[in-house]
Amino acid sequence: MTGTDEAVADDDALYVLTAILLTPAQFPSVLGDDYPAACAALGLEPYAEGYGLVLGQDSDGARWTVVVDDVSLVAVAIASWDCGMEYDLSPDDGSVVCALPGWPLAVAVAAPGVPAPHD
Repeated sequence: MTGTDEAVADDDALYVLTAILLTPAQFPSVLGDDYPAACAALGLEPYAEGYGLVLGQDSDGARWTVVVDDVSLVAVAIASWDCGMEYDLSPDDGSVVCALPGWPLAVAVAAPGVPAPHD
């Protein structure tokens, strides 16, 4: 996964660690029994096309979940990473729905050179 490989000078930079799909067909069951419940757990309206959840850390180590409406972009990133390929997941500002503090799931990775993940 890229995003963590390069030094970023911007203090507001998000170091992308992983991503998750939140769609009617695929969602983390720990968030709810169905898609609407999973969306409600994150304070999101159920959007027919679904969302991509980009999990990362800022330069202080704080955990952030960036919710995007470009599901295809996130799906391509996940598929690339699953094949061992690099993919720079950088959603444009127009696709960002919101940024939520913390991560909705336990993630066992951290960005190198950044303080330990914390909320």
